[in-house]
Amino acid sequence: MDTFHKIIFGIVTITISIILLLDISNTSFAIGEELLKIPQAKSVFKIETMHLPTSAGSFIILIANEAHEKWPQEKHKLLTDHNPYYVPTHLVISKGTAISFLNSDAPWDTPHPHTINIKDSSGNVVYTSGKMDYSNASVPVGKYSITDTKYNWMKGSITVTDKTSTGNRVVGGFYTPTNQVTNSTDNDGRTHPGWLGYYETEFPNNGFNILSEYNFNYSVCSYCEGNYWPDNKTGNHTLIIFSTDEPLSEALVKLKKLVKDNVYI
Repeated sequence: MDTFHKIIFGIVTITISIILLLDISNTSFAIGEELLKIPQAKSVFKIETMHLPTSAGSFIILIANEAHEKWPQEKHKLLTDHNPYYVPTHLVISKGTAISFLNSDAPWDTPHPHTINIKDSSGNVVYTSGKMDYSNASVPVGKYSITDTKYNWMKGSITVTDKTSTGNRVVGGFYTPTNQVTNSTDNDGRTHPGWLGYYETEFPNNGFNILSEYNFNYSVCSYCEGNYWPDNKTGNHTLIIFSTDEPLSEALVKLKKLVKDNVYI
């Protein structure tokens, strides 16, 4: 190859490389921008609401541990006075966003299965969860209420906007003790490794991105040793907002194990 053609080849190669780099950078920037639109854990905790971008194709609503307890009589057992039953209490999504419920209400000593009904503004049931890992496309534009069929104080809301979901990203919330607890066994003697440090490793290992974290404290239990409800193992906890690009069905299988790894009883 003569000098002239070498120069031309070099220019073409450099140009293609620049175009590819720009394309990758633009794609990465767009993904980063969409992730930034997902509310931070602190905001979710403080205002009890998540307004998702159209890039979210699915959302997993977490049913909190001790959700079967009634607020405010048992507020020290719940996720304080913020998101006591669901994470989040209020969800705003685009048309076509799939909704799944994940039951993390620990079963020791008594199991607490939950069946969730979603009702429209007229009180008509438009969706029944059945099993907590069941996923269904969101209902038409409007505002809907969430109610547990047995524990009717477990209330929340879903608002569906007229925008259409354009992505496949799965988003959800999770929480765990901020530090390792002294007693990590359940009432059957089995050990649970879950705490923030554990999940900061296990979430990425299972294909989840931790988008944000927020440390919080449970309400004081005045008659409990350590001033926290013993089933919660500690008063100090961290709320995690996560996402994954894996299919919802695969994400739910992995989350089942991660929920069981948590220390709550």
